[in-house]
Amino acid sequence: MEVKNMLTGVAARLSSLREERPSAGTKYRLMGMVADITEVTEQLSKEVLERVKQEAVLDVDMDVDFDVMAEEVLSWELTTTKEELQENTQLVNDALGGLNDVLTQISSQLVRRHKDEEYARLYEQEKRRYLNSGTLRRFRQTFEDWLYDVCNGSPSLDDVNDYVTEKLVHMFEKGVFNTKVEHIQRATRYPGEFDFSLLDDDHKLKKSIHKHYSELRKLVDYCDGFLVVNPVKVGRHFYSNRKEENAKAHRNAFMKYMHKITLAQEERRKLLEAEATQQEAPENALNYFAPSKNLKVLLTEEWFGMLTTDEKRFTAKWIHGFVDALMSSEWREQIATDWAVADKRLGLKCMIVGMLKDVGVIRGSYNSISKLLDMDSENPATLAKYMGMGKKQPFAEWITDYVKG
Repeated sequence: MEVKNMLTGVAARLSSLREERPSAGTKYRLMGMVADITEVTEQLSKEVLERVKQEAVLDVDMDVDFDVMAEEVLSWELTTTKEELQENTQLVNDALGGLNDVLTQISSQLVRRHKDEEYARLYEQEKRRYLNSGTLRRFRQTFEDWLYDVCNGSPSLDDVNDYVTEKLVHMFEKGVFNTKVEHIQRATRYPGEFDFSLLDDDHKLKKSIHKHYSELRKLVDYCDGFLVVNPVKVGRHFYSNRKEENAKAHRNAFMKYMHKITLAQEERRKLLEAEATQQEAPENALNYFAPSKNLKVLLTEEWFGMLTTDEKRFTAKWIHGFVDALMSSEWREQIATDWAVADKRLGLKCMIVGMLKDVGVIRGSYNSISKLLDMDSENPATLAKYMGMGKKQPFAEWITDYVKG
């Protein structure tokens, strides 16, 4: 828009000169016109031409066709019959020739074959722009709501896969690949990756969603269950489609949903790493994952929400942070050692619940709390007895400090 305004301003001033009756001041106005054209030419050369020589740029030709404008500039040349004005008029026309040359070079650079690293940098620039936007925090909060409210902070591989599939459908609904899909006769299918068969029969994408996914896969690789953006391919896609209707909105939608997918895939990676660690651990190695996982499940069950003393503070997210911190503390080995003895697991869980009661995280007596717990059909009186033993454990002080601190 700025380029267009600069060129429109030059054209308007030349038109005014062309229509005025020559006077004593015309010579100086022509000299001023030369200076104005030269200034615009230098600005375009520095801020546009040098930029497009080095990078694939999205926003340069949104409102200007540089080929058309280069030809139009030549039509702005002035003529005069006044001998005393001919030299200055020629200087104006020479300046227009210089402007034409810069516009022609810009047009040539825009259609040149760009290097892969230019496309990769274009994608990274768009990614940084998205990550610096004000909406990112809201999107992150939405993801955490799903993670803790829907999955209790512990999503399964199926949960993650369903989440990613849903976000892919949402991306396609935004029309990111509509222009491409309209011209596809045949599309590669990827049956082993994501299952879109559960879409309702009346869903608008029911018959074409495999085409949308096929277009996505031209930009995104699939590696061992993970969708991985190919920066070069995405940058090239952004550049070649920059003039399409709603191109910017489609770029934003792509960045938004790929970001959400990446967040979910990080949870998938954690699950796979935890499983791999368990499989590789020696038989006599302490198991830290099992007590951590079981405590998180126990403390995010319905009974906890019924008894918590502060629903806004003691959320599923807080519980996960508490358990992670406990299993990273100096008491992690003792807890893992006790967990390794099957007969001690029930007591260990009850003692931690009892301590949370003692420090005010949950309310009620040991007996009333025990009646809400479903632990191996154990007698509530036994559970209450174990809970009362929590304050005598060496980790009791740590729990107290964590909650109060």
